[in-house]
Amino acid sequence: MIMKTLNGHDRLSEMTDRRSTDLIIQNDSNALVYLIHGVTGTPVEMRYLARGLARRGGDVYATTLPGHCTSLRELLKTNEQQWCEHVGKQLAYAREHYEHVYVAGLSAGALLALEASTRVAVDGVGVLSPTFFYDGWNMPRHGDAILSTVLKLVPECLQHVVFHIDGPPYGVKDSMIQAHIRASYTPKSVFHEWVSLWWEGHSSEAVGNGADPSPAASKGYPLFPLRTLRDLDRLMNRVRSCLEKVSAPTLILQATNDDMTGPRNAQFVYDEIASTQKQIVLLNDCYHVITVDRQRQAVVTHLKEFFKLSTSVPEAIQVAS
Repeated sequence: MIMKTLNGHDRLSEMTDRRSTDLIIQNDSNALVYLIHGVTGTPVEMRYLARGLARRGGDVYATTLPGHCTSLRELLKTNEQQWCEHVGKQLAYAREHYEHVYVAGLSAGALLALEASTRVAVDGVGVLSPTFFYDGWNMPRHGDAILSTVLKLVPECLQHVVFHIDGPPYGVKDSMIQAHIRASYTPKSVFHEWVSLWWEGHSSEAVGNGADPSPAASKGYPLFPLRTLRDLDRLMNRVRSCLEKVSAPTLILQATNDDMTGPRNAQFVYDEIASTQKQIVLLNDCYHVITVDRQRQAVVTHLKEFFKLSTSVPEAIQVAS
């Protein structure tokens, strides 16, 4: 989707590795905010934030990570190295075309934002619900140790058929959003996504007559294959090793009552990065996916103020496909 103000200069149409599912909002600004969704998520989870920041004066580009918005089979063809390379290349393009470049990511996207900031000069980093420790209230006790043990016990050749099913509250406290996600992640859709992992002739997007389409393009994947959790573990280790190189101004936002990754994650980032300008903001009345939950407007406000985006942008936005 492309959203741009009237007469806006379409600088982002030539973005490297651009996908049709990327969200672009242009205001003819000299500042770009580059947004990164979480692993197994989609740019849709960044849409409210993108629109909010665009109204404050910046151009916005919400990327689609490799392997996302398609099928789990395609996701499993990618890994953390490809996600990092994708973000790095697109940020390098942005750096060449904008006077100011900011990057913000959600969950694993926050880790990708931190890592990319050590390779591409950015003016600010937004770290939203960072994921280094699975210590939220809805996670099993000693979840990190359990995952480490399972990764050692299950051979890599079988890690694509062992999975974790994403269940309530799906990272959100808002009951209406929960219900919407639950309606998409029906047992039928979960089953078809799982079957597609090991049956090459099966398509989760067209499963015979009357079958429900995959919700991947708008809701993300209902399953976390063990192989993807392995890639996330490698991403965490990769980013841990480079946090001391992060020097850009950094704002860290996390829910006090995060169901997946508790505030310990925010404090870990704050303590490890080298940035002299850094801040933690803890949000109440929301869970992990803070960009869509009850405090999504607070996320917009905090990032807008930290990135020092102007407010002299017309409200009317033209939408084009």
